[in-house]
Amino acid sequence: MPLLVALLLLFATNCLATVTIDGEDSGSIDLSNSIRYLEDDDNRLSLGDIASIPSNHWTANDGNTFSQGYSNSTWWLAFDLENTTPNATKQMLQIGYPSLDHMVIHILQDGMRVNTFVLGDTLPFSYRPMKTHHFVVPITIPPESTLSFFVEVQSKSAVQVPLMLWQPDLYYRHDRTTNLLQGFYFGVMIVMTIYNLFVFIAVREKNFLLYVCFAFSLPMFIAGIKGYSFEYLWPNHPQWNEMAIIWPLCLAVFFGALFTESFLKIKQLGQWAVYLFRIQQACILLLLLLSHLLEYQLILSMLIPATTVSCILGLLFGIIMWNRSGLSAKYYTIGWSAFLVGGISLGMNKLGFIPANLITENTLQIGSSIEVILLSFALAESINEERRMRSEAQDNALTAERETRQAKEQALRIQQQTTEELEIRVQERTSELEALNRQLAELSDTDQLTGLKNRRYLDRVMKEEIIRCSRYHRELSVILLDVDHFKQFNDCYGHLIGDKCLKNIASSLNLCIRDSVDCLARYGGEEFCVMMPETSSECAMEAAERLREQINAMSFTVQGEEVPVSISLGVACLLKNERPSIEKLVSRADEALYEAKQAGRNRSVLAALNQQPSTPGSSFVQDQSLN
Repeated sequence: MPLLVALLLLFATNCLATVTIDGEDSGSIDLSNSIRYLEDDDNRLSLGDIASIPSNHWTANDGNTFSQGYSNSTWWLAFDLENTTPNATKQMLQIGYPSLDHMVIHILQDGMRVNTFVLGDTLPFSYRPMKTHHFVVPITIPPESTLSFFVEVQSKSAVQVPLMLWQPDLYYRHDRTTNLLQGFYFGVMIVMTIYNLFVFIAVREKNFLLYVCFAFSLPMFIAGIKGYSFEYLWPNHPQWNEMAIIWPLCLAVFFGALFTESFLKIKQLGQWAVYLFRIQQACILLLLLLSHLLEYQLILSMLIPATTVSCILGLLFGIIMWNRSGLSAKYYTIGWSAFLVGGISLGMNKLGFIPANLITENTLQIGSSIEVILLSFALAESINEERRMRSEAQDNALTAERETRQAKEQALRIQQQTTEELEIRVQERTSELEALNRQLAELSDTDQLTGLKNRRYLDRVMKEEIIRCSRYHRELSVILLDVDHFKQFNDCYGHLIGDKCLKNIASSLNLCIRDSVDCLARYGGEEFCVMMPETSSECAMEAAERLREQINAMSFTVQGEEVPVSISLGVACLLKNERPSIEKLVSRADEALYEAKQAGRNRSVLAALNQQPSTPGSSFVQDQSLN
C-alpha cells in the first residue's frame, strides 16, 4: 500500500507546474502563476487521496494571489521546485497572510515525503520554524533534483495564500524594510493618539477622548490582521487571535460613530439623524456581544458590511455638514474619504472580490494614517472656530454697559489663563526642542555603524587642535589606518559580515587610545583616523604599533572559522614653523599609509618630515606576514 501511494504521488507531481531555480540571482519568485488548486468540500481528503485524483480535476491559478474569500472547504495547492544546479540551494517559502487557521505543507521528492510543516494561527507562536509574523518555511533543494509541494489550507478567516519564494538574504532585507514601514505607520498612529490624549487632559473636550479611542483601535486592528499582536502581545495564547480582529474593528467603528455624531453636531439636522446613529452604534455593540456566541466567519461576514455602511454614513454626513461646520467639517470629510477607500478595499479583498496584492493589503494603513492626521487638524480647527464664535458673542455683548463690563472681565480671565497655559507650553516645547537639538548634534557627530565620531566631528576638532598646537608650539600627531584587503573581505563574506568586522575593529581600537585626550573617528569606508594631541612622532609610532598589534590579536570568526584581520597605518606629525593645515597633515599621513600598503600591508609607516615621498631609510617599517 505505501508503494502504491508513493507511485500515485509520483504521478501527481509530474502533472504540476514547475518553477526552475537555475542558480542565478533570481531574488524573489511569485508562485501565483505556478500553482494548481483543488477544493475539498467535505474536508476529508488526505495526501494519499489527493495523489489519486486525476490531473484534469486540478485548476490552474489565474496568476493573482490565490484567494477564495470566506470558505468552509479545505483547499489543496500544489507546485514543483526544480534545482538545475549541481549544488544544493536554500530558499525561504513565505505565505504572506498571517490569519490562516490551519495549514500543512507536504514536501515530496520522487514521490516520497521528505518533510512536513504544520502551521497556522491556532498554534502557539513558538511552533513556527521562523519566528516572523508571516508564515515562513526554510527549505533546501538538493542538487539537480525536484521537490513537490502540496499545501493544505483551511481557515475561518478569508482564504488567501500569497506564496513567495525568497533567497534568504533578500528575504531578510525585505522583512526589515516591511517592518520598518509598518513601524512607521504604528509610530504615526501612536504619536497622534498620545498627543491628542494630552490635549484632552488639557482642554477636557469630549471629542478629543472619542478621537483617542478611535485612533487607538485602528492600529490594534491592523496589528491583529498583520500578525503583530500574536507575535508580540500573546504568542502563547492563539485562542485570542480571533478576538484580536473583531474587538478592535468593532471598537473602531463604534467610537468612530460616536465621534462623528459629536464632532459634526448631528443633532442640528434633527432627531432622526441622532436616532440613525444610535441604531448604528447599537448594531455594532450587538455584533461585539454576538462574537462570543456565533462562529467567527459569520461574525466577520456581518461585521465587514456593517463597517462599510458605517464609513459611508460618516462620509455622507460629512458632506452634508461641509458648509455648515466650517473648515473642520472639510478636514473631517476628506480624512473620512481616505479611510472609507481603505476600508472598502480591505473588505472587498477579504471577501474575494478584488485580488490581494501589496496595495490592497495596505490601503487601510494609508487611509487610516491620512484620516487620523486630518481629524487632528479638524479638532484643532473646531477649537479655533469655537474661539471665533466666542469672540463674536463677546462683541455683541458690548451693546450694554453691564454686559460689556462682564465681558471684559471674562475676557481678561480667559486671556490670563490662556497666557499662563501658553507660557507653560512654550517652556515645555522649548525644553523639548533643546533636548532634541542636543540629540541631533550628538547624532550628527557620530558614525551610526561603529558608534565612533565621524569625519565631520574630526575635521572640526582637528582644526581647533592644529591652531592651538601651532600657537603654543605643541606637538600633534595623526594616525590614518586602513583595513587590509577589505574589498575582497566584503566580496567573500558579504557586507553584513564586513559591517560586523568594522564594529569589532572600532571596539578594539578604542581600547588602545587615551580617554578624553585622543580622538578616534571613522574617516570613511574602512578607514579610521586617530588624532593625538601633545604626542611626538616617536610616541605616535609606538601608539600605531599598539593599534596594529591589537587588531592582529583580535579574534574574528565567520561561521565558526577564525578569519585574520590586519591594518596598515600611516603616521604624520605637525611640523615646526608649518602653516596650520588639516589637508597637509592628513595628506602626509595618507602618503605614509600608501607606503605601508605598497610595502606589503600590516605595518606602520612614519611620514617623511620634509613632505617629500617617503624612502625606506626614513620610514619605520615592521614586516609581518599577511593573512
